Amino acid sequence: MRKLFISFITAILLTSCSADSLMKETELDLTDTEKVYSDITLTRKVAYDLYARMRMGRDRQGSFGFLGNIGKSPCMLDNATDDGAGNTTRAGGAVISELEKFIKGGIDVSKGLIGDAHPWTFYYKAIRSANTFLNNVDRSPLEDSEKIALKNQVRFLRALYHHELFRFYGALVIGDKELDPLLYDEIKRESLETTVRWIANEFKELSEPGVLPDKYDAPDYGRATRGAALGYLARTLLYAASPLHKASGVTWKEAADAAYDMIEYADGGDFYRLYEDPTTPEKSYTRLFNTRTNGETIMAFLRAPTNDLYGTMPAFDPWNVNKELVTCPNQWLVDCYDMLDGSQPILGYESNTKAIINPNSGYNENSPYANRDPRLAQSILCDGATWPLVNGKPATIDLSKSYRWGSGYFLTKFLDDRIDHRKGGTTYMDFPMMRYAEILLDYAEAENEAEDTNTAREKAIAQLNRIRRRAGITTDLLATDYNQATLRERIRKERRVELCFEDHRFFDIRRWLIAKDVMRLPAVGIKKINGGYQRVTLDTRNYNERMNLAPIPQSEVNNCPNIYQNPGY
Repeated sequence: MRKLFISFITAILLTSCSADSLMKETELDLTDTEKVYSDITLTRKVAYDLYARMRMGRDRQGSFGFLGNIGKSPCMLDNATDDGAGNTTRAGGAVISELEKFIKGGIDVSKGLIGDAHPWTFYYKAIRSANTFLNNVDRSPLEDSEKIALKNQVRFLRALYHHELFRFYGALVIGDKELDPLLYDEIKRESLETTVRWIANEFKELSEPGVLPDKYDAPDYGRATRGAALGYLARTLLYAASPLHKASGVTWKEAADAAYDMIEYADGGDFYRLYEDPTTPEKSYTRLFNTRTNGETIMAFLRAPTNDLYGTMPAFDPWNVNKELVTCPNQWLVDCYDMLDGSQPILGYESNTKAIINPNSGYNENSPYANRDPRLAQSILCDGATWPLVNGKPATIDLSKSYRWGSGYFLTKFLDDRIDHRKGGTTYMDFPMMRYAEILLDYAEAENEAEDTNTAREKAIAQLNRIRRRAGITTDLLATDYNQATLRERIRKERRVELCFEDHRFFDIRRWLIAKDVMRLPAVGIKKINGGYQRVTLDTRNYNERMNLAPIPQSEVNNCPNIYQNPGY
């Protein structure tokens, strides 16, 4: 880890300390700590830079593209799951190697996990910068109250970086202090239990009343809050209680209690709520992603108003010109959306391309997108759907025409149908790192797993129904219709739909230990031939179970005797 802990500090050169300040990152080498921490402006900039390191991606200036960006078309992390169409949507059979490694089971120690980069390196650099700040900020000329506030925010960010590393790697080196890079023999990877308890304790202490603010005024939107600490505590314990991380010793009861604490805090103080759009309530789900201060977002990776994500629309006129479509949903995900009345249209599969239809649901194979959960139309552009503004006029998907349709589905979640991207229209599309709907789903999952009783199922289903009512589904779920196992599947499906393409599915299928099943199935799409729909296989896939955890960079393992590689690599 000698390379990892080479001393450096980064900061951003900004003209204000507003919320927009938290969106940008530069690699300015401020090795002169005396200069930095004798200057109020530079001290603040070091702290604000750390917000820009909350989320790793190929484009560090704010794209959604975790695995890659082709022009302005992003390759999202969930495109490497059973929700995405993989490489099959690109022109000329071109392949994004970063994506291919995940869907073909080719992750190993010889190459960077994401291109030539590793989350391990990225986040430990951020941890190093956070520790440098915490060790030096007290000698800055800032007022004491601001020093305390910034130290608590940076401590939160340091815990968040560890949380992200935990999601990829499991057990970690705990970066709670600056380490001498020459004393690499003393650098060790802790046990999973020690790792999780340290992260959880950091969030727990930061969630105590008065440590972090409950909320900020608009100019400071995006900073760490008490609710964010409570939320990340709940998610950390949820992951730790899951089958992949059971060696942590965390129980489902602990995870349920932590999520419920956040729910009580949010509901009791009206700090967070499921967003209801005041002008178009029927579009609340889609509008929340374009409304910055929406009351539902707990933590976001802020981005300047943009139209870059419209590259998820068809890669030809009139939608886009000379674009490489990369991220597309597939049929497996579309099948997860219920009917409007809450009934399930698909009961199972006879084969990869032959679904078992629920005859009591009203689902019509000749009109498969009618009367479905409204989140389907608000997330995915399907055949026959019209987008209101494309180069000055409406445009409709018609799969019967001979274009390069890829999977037959296009991701429109995060997009704003009130702007015309072809005419330069822009909108807020911040990446939702955590929102209140996730907390409700976290609680539902943990409560159901913690106790096999009807009372537990009633508590879990009550949170699912809150989410489904906001979506516009007309019939509530009933606890009496489920046992623990069937409710587990119901919760997982609800999570898949509500949180699609928000970087959750990638980790969920791993922590549940189901990636070996779902990632060995091919991606499936839809075609329209002679007026009828046909499911088609898009690719073949493979999965190696060692990929439940990512490989640590081999150079770190080689350099430090007490850093061990994850199993199977």
